Amino acid sequence: MQNLRALLSPLRAFDAVYRAKGVSRAAQLLHVTPGAVSQQIKQLEAGLGVQLFQRSGREIGFTAAGERLAHRVCDAFDRLQDALGDLAEHRSERRLRLKVTPSLAIRWLVPRLHGFYAEHPDIALEIATIAMADDMRLEGADCAIRHGMGEWADVELDHLFDDEFVPVCAPGQAGPLQTPRDLLQANLLHSMMRPQAWPLWFGSAGLADPARSRGITLANAALCYQAAANGLGIAMAQRAYVEDDLRTGRLVVAVDHMARTELGYYLVCDPMKAATAPVRLFREWIRSVR
Repeated sequence: MQNLRALLSPLRAFDAVYRAKGVSRAAQLLHVTPGAVSQQIKQLEAGLGVQLFQRSGREIGFTAAGERLAHRVCDAFDRLQDALGDLAEHRSERRLRLKVTPSLAIRWLVPRLHGFYAEHPDIALEIATIAMADDMRLEGADCAIRHGMGEWADVELDHLFDDEFVPVCAPGQAGPLQTPRDLLQANLLHSMMRPQAWPLWFGSAGLADPARSRGITLANAALCYQAAANGLGIAMAQRAYVEDDLRTGRLVVAVDHMARTELGYYLVCDPMKAATAPVRLFREWIRSVR
């Protein structure tokens, strides 16, 4: 068997293939070509004298020996990352860079961040906003909050909440509204970021969407909720975004019907950064938030 130091680079490629669940995605994480990753894997197998992968055409899977080694290699790299992270923490300020949409930042994340800072006041959090949560890339960030079905194989993820839509309004406007059909004649507030929200809700109630000429269109959901609280109309709300407003009575549910989708919101992070202290601690905290 070759010296460990000679196998460190192949082991790193092996670890990336296991975490990313494929050679092509591992190559993206390592910023090399798939051919370079395959060459490193062959070098590792030759150096160890053990077959680690089962190949069938373009598909690749782990042998029993490969699976056992992968678990131990991942654990070893995680421990090494923790050791390096601990050293870095004593030399510089810990930092976490996060990408989210404006409405999610304003309505859900920021109101809860006091809990994170109470536990970890030494972590500097940078929050950048981007328009679309279903196309949230990790370039220039440690984590992002994506909208989708949670089927991204190139990241580690934590489920935050599901799509649940309810119509909300100021308390004084709810009286005449009893059924979903009543909203066909109401003044509706539309978000440019989720134009399908009202059609989705009406469709789930068995009704056709009213003409868009009726109502007000605003840039994002946060503005719609503010307009609803000011009595300008009925907003279609992501339930998780308005829990505090419903609890305090600033907003009320206009009609007791909820529309759900198969989509949800997820915190995603680069598998190569998942073991770093700021990312690990933020993930532990956000899993506890509701």
